[in-house]
Amino acid sequence: MSSTEWEWADNSSSSSHLQRVANAAQSPSAEAYRAYIAHGASCTLCGAARRAGPRCAEGDRLWQAYEAARGEGTDGQA
Repeated sequence: MSSTEWEWADNSSSSSHLQRVANAAQSPSAEAYRAYIAHGASCTLCGAARRAGPRCAEGDRLWQAYEAARGEGTDGQA
C-alpha cells in the first residue's frame, strides 16, 4: 500500500500551494512507470513513441507491467 505526503506545487499559472502526493517509493504502479520511462530514455523506438506509435518488445512488456500494477487492461499502445 502506498503512503501519501505533502509537497509544494509551484507552477507559473497559479500561486504555490501544498498538495498531497503518493509516496512513489512505495507505489508499484509508480515504480513500473519509472522503469518504462527509463527504458524510453535509451530506446529510439519507445522514446519517440511515448504519445503514439509502436513500442519495442521490451517497452511493450514494461508498459503492460505498468498497466497491470494500476489494475488496467493492456492494449499495446500508449
